[in-house]
Amino acid sequence: MTALTRTLVPLALALLGACSSSPPARFYTLSDTAPEGTPPSGVGLVRIASVSIPGELDRPELVRRVGPNQLSIAGLDRWAAPLDQTIQRALADDISRRVPAPAPGQQYSVSVDIREFYGDAECNVTLRAAWTVRLAHGSSGQTHPDGAAPGIETIQVPSSGACPAALPAAMSAALGQLTDRILTGVARLPPLTK
Repeated sequence: MTALTRTLVPLALALLGACSSSPPARFYTLSDTAPEGTPPSGVGLVRIASVSIPGELDRPELVRRVGPNQLSIAGLDRWAAPLDQTIQRALADDISRRVPAPAPGQQYSVSVDIREFYGDAECNVTLRAAWTVRLAHGSSGQTHPDGAAPGIETIQVPSSGACPAALPAAMSAALGQLTDRILTGVARLPPLTK
C-alpha cells in the first residue's frame, strides 16, 4: 500500500461517515379531547391565565419517568412548541369544546401548576396538578371574596399504543380529564353579586 493510498482511504471513509444521515426528529403536540361526561351548565367564560411546569419537563424533548428517581429524555421525539404553552393551548381548546356558549356576565381566570406530568416506561401517564380559579366580574377585575377555589388533582391514563408515539395522546386525555374537573369546580362557585 502506498503512502497516498494510506492517506486517501481513511479520508474517503471519514467523508462517507459524514454523509450518512441520522434518523429524523419527530415532533408532537397535544390536542383537545371529548368530555368524559356532560359538562356542567351555566358556566361563564373560563380563561387559562397561566400554566407552570417543573423544570425537568421544560425542555423540547419528551420526558418519561422510568424509575423512582430516573427520567428518560427522548432525543429524537420532541414537542413542536414549548410544553407549558402547548398545555395552556390544549386546556383552552378543551374548555372551548366543553363550554361553546359561556353564560353571560361570569368570567373566571384559572391558574394551573403542573407538579408531575410523565409517562412511565410503557407510556401510562400520571398528571398531578394544582389549580386555582378566580371569579372576576366584567372587565373591572374585581375578585369575589369567595372566588378562589383551589383544587389538587391526580389523574392516571393508560397508554393506548406503543411508546413514544402514544405518549402525547395519553397526555391529551389526562388534560381533558383535568379540564372536566376544573369546570366542575367552576360550576360550584357562588355567583358574583353586586
